[in-house]
Amino acid sequence: MSQDRSKGYTVTTNAAGEEVYSFTYKDGKQLGITKKGSDGSFNTVIDPKSNEFTEVSASDEALSSFNSNVYGKPNVKDAIEQSNIEEQTQFFEKEQKRIDNAAFVTNEFDKPKSLAYRTGKQVDNYERPDFMIDYSGNAAKRGKKSEIFAYPLDIDPLQDHMKIVRYAYRRPTINQSKSGRNEKNAFLGKLNIAGDSVRGSNQLGSILLPMPKATDVNGVEWGKSELTISGLAALGTAAGTAAGMRLLTPMGPGFIGKTRKERTLDAIAGRQMKNKAFGFDAVGLGQATVAENLAKLAGNQVDTDTFLARTGGRVLNPNAEMLFQGPVIRDFAFSFLMIARSQDEGDEIRKIIRFLKLGMAPKFQSTTFLKNPDIFTLEYKNGPKDKNQLKTVNRFNPGGLALTTMNVDYAPNGYWSAYRDSQPVAVKMDLSFTELRPIFAGDQEKTPEDSVGY
Repeated sequence: MSQDRSKGYTVTTNAAGEEVYSFTYKDGKQLGITKKGSDGSFNTVIDPKSNEFTEVSASDEALSSFNSNVYGKPNVKDAIEQSNIEEQTQFFEKEQKRIDNAAFVTNEFDKPKSLAYRTGKQVDNYERPDFMIDYSGNAAKRGKKSEIFAYPLDIDPLQDHMKIVRYAYRRPTINQSKSGRNEKNAFLGKLNIAGDSVRGSNQLGSILLPMPKATDVNGVEWGKSELTISGLAALGTAAGTAAGMRLLTPMGPGFIGKTRKERTLDAIAGRQMKNKAFGFDAVGLGQATVAENLAKLAGNQVDTDTFLARTGGRVLNPNAEMLFQGPVIRDFAFSFLMIARSQDEGDEIRKIIRFLKLGMAPKFQSTTFLKNPDIFTLEYKNGPKDKNQLKTVNRFNPGGLALTTMNVDYAPNGYWSAYRDSQPVAVKMDLSFTELRPIFAGDQEKTPEDSVGY
């Protein structure tokens, strides 16, 4: 049952004189007493073991408050029902910490409230989505709720922010490195599906954070390749052989759909390639090879290029090229400085840290096997819907990212600074994510034309 707090009552006691008090009730019993301060707020909680607490509880004003708040009318009970001393002490300690933490807040705006306490329609879409989409394109599930955390507590989800969503890791196929595709869903219409994503169907929780420093680095691997005339000759022979095999194979691609004339031209092209490959100074190269072998027998190292350079002022043409070798999987690093402006905000910061740590930790299955950690999706957004992804900065692979490194500094200023409940005033959180598969041209093509893409 929730706690109820009364209006202020003026009470005169021997312990404190004339003061204004408010009474807190839980389950029809008096739980605590708070005194009004000089600033007009009830910022002094009364110790249940003190004489002041005893005197105030015995006053007519306290009894009147009890009957009005618990029973809705006066003179129902002639004595106040009290919570047990343990509950009263817990209330006193919690309120004392809250008040002490609030004293550190020097700005004039209202204390931040969690998304859970706000009722805006757009916030409800964030907190309680009508659908939990199965990213594989299967039927969506209604009514599924996902816990959401936010820093700061009063973050505006309609302003630019980063959204981190945690999913279970699944492995539907052996090869997951594929481009994205579009699929139709009976519930939700057209969906952009990640290239055989490893995302589980249901969200395990979400985090909203302020916009970080946004950068993306896209890269591919190109490597230097060198091939002398000997290698080219071998490739030429192989190419000619392959062309011949295509002609001779009844069901080969060189046979199907081609005329006799076209097949003859293919054969001529193969022979020309072979002849061109072997059209080099065979004598000079042969001499160089012999010299190299004789030098080895004599215990010396004389390679072909050395012989050719010393005897004729030439070397083998390396025919150097840059050749494509493969894609590069992208890494992302983010840094967030979180300052607790209230006890609730301090609690939220700890929940965020714990949520991420739980997600990145591997799962023990047995002495033989470990299960994968959870994975995450990242989005830059300014609203709750998919169309609210920012177009002015990069997108992230929707198939998921691994949280590879998490560094939390509880004293980013170089010294320990904390509130009365030991919550650090400031916490710096550094996160490193790695996408689980490369970005392909097909992925880029599916992004909005007025966006920067992935």
